[in-house]
Parts: sequence; C-alpha cells; structure tokens
Amino acid sequence: MNILEFQNVSKKFFTQRLYENVELEVNSGDKIALRGNNGSGKSTLIKLITEEIYPDKGRVVVEEEARIACFDQFSRIDLDMIVEVLLNLPFEEVIAAQQELDEVSAKFTDTDADMDALMERYSEANDRFESLGGYSYMHIKEEFIEVFGLGDKLQRKFRELSGGEKQYIRLATTLFSNSDLIILDEPLSFFDIKKTKWLTDYINNSPKAFMVISHNVDFIRSFATRVFDVDNFTVTPYDCDYSSFLKEKKSRIKEDKKHNLKTDLVIEETMARVEKKMKLIERVDNKHAHAVMLRRMERELEKLEKDKVEFSKEYKYEYLAAPKDFFNYKNEIADEIVSISNITKEYPEKFLFKEASLDILGDTKMVVVGKNGAGKSTLLKILAGMEEPTSGEVFRNERAKVAYIEQETVFEDDKMFIKDYIMDKTGLNEEFTEAAIDSLYNYEEEFRTKKIFMLSGGEKKRLEIFTHILADTHLLIIDEPSTYMDDYSRDTIAKMLMDYPGAVVLVTHDKALLRKIDFTLYDIRDNRFRLKQTG
Repeated sequence: MNILEFQNVSKKFFTQRLYENVELEVNSGDKIALRGNNGSGKSTLIKLITEEIYPDKGRVVVEEEARIACFDQFSRIDLDMIVEVLLNLPFEEVIAAQQELDEVSAKFTDTDADMDALMERYSEANDRFESLGGYSYMHIKEEFIEVFGLGDKLQRKFRELSGGEKQYIRLATTLFSNSDLIILDEPLSFFDIKKTKWLTDYINNSPKAFMVISHNVDFIRSFATRVFDVDNFTVTPYDCDYSSFLKEKKSRIKEDKKHNLKTDLVIEETMARVEKKMKLIERVDNKHAHAVMLRRMERELEKLEKDKVEFSKEYKYEYLAAPKDFFNYKNEIADEIVSISNITKEYPEKFLFKEASLDILGDTKMVVVGKNGAGKSTLLKILAGMEEPTSGEVFRNERAKVAYIEQETVFEDDKMFIKDYIMDKTGLNEEFTEAAIDSLYNYEEEFRTKKIFMLSGGEKKRLEIFTHILADTHLLIIDEPSTYMDDYSRDTIAKMLMDYPGAVVLVTHDKALLRKIDFTLYDIRDNRFRLKQTG
C-alpha cells in the first residue's frame, strides 16, 4: 500500500528555506532513516506528514485509510492512569476480540445452542483476532515489560514513574498502536544496549512501515532499507541501506560538484564572449543593440545559474575557545567546589548507591556512566543541591556558581532573540555577544537575528551550554546533552567542554561523544560509585 506521497512540496520556516520540489513516497513495510543536520528540517517533515503544518507549495497526500502514529516524548498522558492500563490501550481491539472468542467458546457447552450459527460466529471472531495479531500480542507486551524493567511498576500511576520509564510507556503506546506507519523521533533516550537491540528487532520483524530520526548511526544501520536525506534544500530518497547511501551520496556530490565546475566555466566563457560583443556595440554607439545584448546575456546567465546544483552550507564547526574577555569570572575557586563523603541514596522502592565519595575541584572534568536506573541523574542532582543523600556528608562551596543542565532543554521565554538571551544571562555587551553567536553557529549571521523557538533541538542545547560557559559559572553539571545532536553539534559540544576553564560533571550514554572528550571516567555499578577501570 502506498501510505503517503509528497508531490512537489516546498517549505520555508519563516525566512529560512528548508526544501523545494520534494518528491517522495512511503510504502507499506518501508524501514526509513530520516537524516540531516540539525536545523535542516527533519522535524518539519514529520509535521507535514502528521498535518500539524502544511506545505507552502505542493501536496502531501496520505492514503485515506492509512493510520500514522508518531512517538512524541512530550505527549500528554493522564498522570493518574495505571501503567498496565496504559500498556493495554493499544491492544483494546485485540482484547475485545479475545473476549468475544471466549464468550462464543463458552456457549459451545449449551446443548440448546445453534451450533452452525456458533461456528460461523466463532470463525468470524477468530479471523478478526488473527488479523489483529491476537496470538502474538501477549508475548510482545510481556517481552516489552521484561526488557524495559516495568514488571514491578504495572500497578503504579503514570505520575510515579521516572523520566525514562515514562518515555518507555509513550514508546510502547506508539509501537503497539494499530498503525501502518510509525514515526520515531530520537527514540533512544534512556536506552541501554539491551533495549536498543529489542527495538531494532521489533522494527525489523514488524510488517509496519517505520520512519526514524536518530543520530545513533549503529542503530540506523541495523534496520534501514531506505534513507530520506534532508540536505541541499531538498529531500532525496535513497532506496538502499545506510552504508550504501553514504557511498551513493558521496558519489552524487562528486558528480554534482563536477557539473557545477563545468557550468562555471561555461558562465565565464559566456561573459567573456558577451564582453567582446559589447565593446563592438559601444564603438558604433548603438544603445538599443547594447540594451538588447545586455538582456540576452542576463537571461543566458540566469539559465546557467539555475542549472547548477545548490548545496547547503557545509558545516565545519571549527569551534575556537572564546577569548578570555568573554568569561565573566569575578574570582576563581581554589578549594573544592563540591565534595561528597560516604553518601548513600535510596528510595522506599529502590536502593541506588552507597559510600560514594568525590571531590570536585576547579579543573575537574569527569563523566559518569552506568545502566539506566543506576542513579546517575540522582547523583547529579545531589551535586547540584537539588536533592539530598539518604546519609553521608555533602559540602558545597558558597562562593561557587553551579549550573545544572537537564536532558530536556526548556527556555522560560523561547520568543526571545538569541542575542538578547545571551546578554541577559551573561552580562556580555552586544559586540561580545555577536562574536559569541558567530563562534557558536559557524559564522552564519542569520543566527544573530533568530529567536530561540526557531532553533532545532541540537541548536538549542548548544545555546544553553554555551550561555552557561560564558556566564560566571564554575561548575557545569550536564545530563545527556547529545540526544538530539548531529555529528557537527557533537563536535562543537566536545570542543566547547574541553576548552571550558571550569569544572564539568557529565552523564552520557553517547559513545561517539565519549571518544571526543578526554574526561576521567566513573561509573555506578552494583550500587557502587567508583573510578572506572579501562583497558
């Protein structure tokens, strides 16, 4: 089945051109990776599919009977609903079909019943049950509960779950919905290897079509049979796996650049030829002929320019450490910024860690790793003064300014201009602020006049971290910063944190980011916080 089709679609985001003349289709069973740099328009493409927004030109045609489900990390769910009830919601039709089967089966013991009518009704109910995947739904649900560690949470209210557990429930209600196309935008938040493998297997074995945005390349490689590449002001479909896509795109770019080079040579030759003719016309002082020749040349050159392939800006993100004048330090901290001694943290339903000790100095650079639920985020909150340990001692230097940066970036007023936001938070003057914006966003002047809500997820995270770096901050405590980041953004953040003169405590599952930073590695494992042994 043809689920949807883009017919000559063009879209701008305010004055920013995203793509033009897009032609693509999504069919049953497609496993699509939607890729592109931060800000290229991936999320906008999803909104076009779900009809949250509409194209400026062209049509998005969705098959009348097609059902589309989109994983939304911020979707509203009744906080008082029981987890098991939420997990059963996608299976309501299956459960109803099963109940009907049970009712019919029970009537076979009635000797007065019309057996022919019962058999016909049973056959119809069984066909419906099978068509809904009835014989596999219980297995799938139970497997999900086991892999995602929800077995002891089934009778809890949604509000009582952790951030990661809430995301798992949102993901389940999307994956198990009776849909033809499942759209997943960065689904791997709070995932470990086991959960990632489960999702990979589910996608590969499902008859549904999937469209997935993820900056985890290994995950994308594991299932994608098609790639939609958002780049160069269009969306190009590649009917191949991700590795083949990379080769094909490299070859296509090479050919397009060769084509542009040839066109540039033709333009130069045309201009030289016209210039000679213009000189001849000037000698005879023929103004009419001069004007005609000028118009002809303009049309010819315009046609040649249109024939060239237009490339998006090639981001290099050679981020340079901000000049010392940027940093608004009133004084440096010679002593510990934060110190914990033999702390233990536990909740009524869970024990996290015990006897954890750590001294954070002015130049400490460290990463905390560990399985989901081990207590990494809780440790960060204790260091930031947002939570207290169950036992043990915590010292926080009153002279030190500490910034806690959560995984989800939320701005109080996202209608603010980027420049105003930085100036308000850092006290920098306009000249320094514009220089900072240029450094952060690859010297694209348009960012000087952009508002925060116009940024992509990765661009917002870079702004949030960079603003704290520029402020009078001695310690950055950062929880999973790279969830929505492409490689360019990840490189920027890594260089930024390495150059930052203050202390950094970072939690991340991102192996690509870990390879880019030379931080001391700690882990929380078996209820212990310790220096991680490597090698």
